[in-house]
Amino acid sequence: MKLKELLNVTNSDELPMSLLEREVKNIKIDLNKIEQGDVFLLLKDDEQAQFKMKEALKAGADFVLSSNDYGLDNCFAIRNPRRAFAIMEKKLHNCACDKMKLIGVTGTNGKTTTTNIIYNILKGAGKKVGIIGTLGYKTDGDWIDTGFTTPDPDIMHDVFLKMYNSGVEYVVMEVSAHALALEKMEGIKFDVGVLTNITQDHLDFFGNMENYTNAKYKFFDGRHCRKAVVCSDGVNMNKFMKMCEVPVISYGMYSPADVFAIDVKQTFGGSNFVCNDCDEIAFITTPLVGEYNVQNTLAAISACSLIGMDLKTIERQLRFLPQIDGRFDIIQHAGKKVVIDYAHTPDGMEKLISTVRSLTKGRVLTLFGCGGNRDAIKRPIMGKITTKLSDKCFFTSDNPRFEDPCAIISQIVQGAERDNYVIEPDRKKAIKMALDETGESDVLIIAGKGAEKYQDICGQKQPYDDYSQVLSYEQEHSLVKAKEAEGDYKR
Repeated sequence: MKLKELLNVTNSDELPMSLLEREVKNIKIDLNKIEQGDVFLLLKDDEQAQFKMKEALKAGADFVLSSNDYGLDNCFAIRNPRRAFAIMEKKLHNCACDKMKLIGVTGTNGKTTTTNIIYNILKGAGKKVGIIGTLGYKTDGDWIDTGFTTPDPDIMHDVFLKMYNSGVEYVVMEVSAHALALEKMEGIKFDVGVLTNITQDHLDFFGNMENYTNAKYKFFDGRHCRKAVVCSDGVNMNKFMKMCEVPVISYGMYSPADVFAIDVKQTFGGSNFVCNDCDEIAFITTPLVGEYNVQNTLAAISACSLIGMDLKTIERQLRFLPQIDGRFDIIQHAGKKVVIDYAHTPDGMEKLISTVRSLTKGRVLTLFGCGGNRDAIKRPIMGKITTKLSDKCFFTSDNPRFEDPCAIISQIVQGAERDNYVIEPDRKKAIKMALDETGESDVLIIAGKGAEKYQDICGQKQPYDDYSQVLSYEQEHSLVKAKEAEGDYKR
C-alpha cells in the first residue's frame, strides 16, 4: 500500500509526492526489529531521537517518520506520530476492526472479569467471538500473550485481522487508560463502550486523578464508541455520565440505574440475585463471588443487551461461566482455603478482603506486594487497608522491576494501621510461611499477580506463578503426611 493511502490528509499535505508514492510493506517502532525495506516510525522525540533515526536507516529502513526530521536524509516530519501509527496500522490490516462488532471495556478494576463474562455469554450463545486483554488474546484456543492489556496498534490490528479471517463476528477487549492517552485506539469505533469504575491507579504515569479520569473520558467523547454502559456507583459517576457524548445505559447496586441488582446472596460457590434490566426481570445465578463481581455481571448484561441479546439467553449463559484465571480463584486442599486474585489497587484490595471477610468464619490472612517502578503513592494506602481489614498480613515482593523489593515493602509498612504483619521479600518463602499459618477455618488471600506466569526482576521476566507455589506446598505436605502415616504403620 502506498504511503499516501495510509496517512490522513493533514499529514500527506506536508510530505513530498515522491515519498507519498512509495510502497509501505511494514511499519516498525522497535529498532531491534527493523528489516530491509521497513518504515521506521519514531513515536517519541527525545534526546536519543537523531541517533535512533540514523540507526534505523543503517538497519535497512527505507525511510523514517517522526515529529521532527532534524534535516536528516530520508527522514520526514509528520504530525502526531502516535495517531498516525494507529491509523496506518488499521489500513495496513484492511480495516478489519470495522468489519466486526466491537465491545470495549475500560476502568481501573474489573476489565478482565467483565470482558470474560461478555466473551463467554456470546460464545455460549453460539457466536464466533474473540477476546483481547490482560490475559492475552484468543478465539477458541489458548491465550496468546501480547505483553500489554491493550496491545500496540501493530499487534492489535494484526490480531483483528486474524480474528476476522477466522470468521469472528464479535470482539470484546480491554481498553486501558494508557492506550487512550497514547492514542492506540485512534480510528477504532466500538459498538459499545463500558466503564466499570475510576479509582486510584497509574498516578506514576498520569500524575493526578484528573488526568487519569480525563484519559478514561476520551473513550466516551463520541469518537471511540457509539453507545456507553457506565457504572452509577462511585464518586462523580453521575457527573461523568452527563459528560458522555453518546447514549448511556447505567448499571449499579447502590445508586439509581437502568440495570440493577436486588436480593443479592453470596457464598464461596457464587452469587445469586434478581436483575432488573430496564424493567425486564431475570433471576441470575453465577459462579462469580463478591458484590464487585455482581457489578461486573451487571456491566456484561447491559453490554450484551445493547448489542441485541435477549435477557433469557444471557441469564442461561451466566450459570455456566468458567473460572477466570487469577480472579477470585479458590484453591481448597487438605482443609486450607486459598484465594488467588489480581487485586493490585487500593479499591480492588479493599473489595477483595471485604468479600472474603463476609464469607469466612475464621481468620483472613492477606499476602501481597506492590509493583516496582509504578504508582508508589498507593503503597502505604494498601498497607493501611490490608492491616485494617485482615487478621494477619504478609508483605512480600510482586514485580519489583528495577526497584529494591525491601524499599517497596518499607513504603507499604508506612501505612500499616496495626502491627499484624510480617515481612518476607522472597514471595515463595512468604507463601509457604502464610500457608503454614492458615488454619482449617481460615482463608489466605494471595493478591497482586493473579494468573501472571513470571516475576519481573531487573528487567528479566523469571518464570513464576502463585498457583504452582500453593500446589507444590500441598504436594509436599501430603507427601510428609503419607510418610508419617507409613512410619506409624511400621511402628
